[in-house]
Amino acid sequence: MTATNTAIGATRSAPVATSLAPALSDLREAALLYATAKVSRKVEDWADDLNDFVASGGPTTQAVFAGLGAMLRGKNPVWAAIKGAWSGASPQLKLAVVLILILTLLLSPGVLLVLLLGLLIAALVAGIRAATR
Repeated sequence: MTATNTAIGATRSAPVATSLAPALSDLREAALLYATAKVSRKVEDWADDLNDFVASGGPTTQAVFAGLGAMLRGKNPVWAAIKGAWSGASPQLKLAVVLILILTLLLSPGVLLVLLLGLLIAALVAGIRAATR
């Protein structure tokens, strides 16, 4: 083996070694892109399944998920849960809640008046009993 043969052999194997590194780099990049796309599709499927579950759920389910979402965003989870429950409620339930609130507002002065009169009578009875002893 002469120096010329060694030099020629080295020049022939050099392109193979230098072309292998970019090919492996391209293969690694393609595998990473494939894995990223596959994981992204799986996460999107899970998110769609979760959204379908929440949309098909009742007011309790929507209240829980709205509250959790607000808590993760740093907002008031109670108010978000109330809005989520309201959006998930059926029209009949919404009507019942509105009627109960209206009746409460209309009847509360009368109930408050009866409560105050009851407390006044109880105070008078306690005062009379204390005075007669």
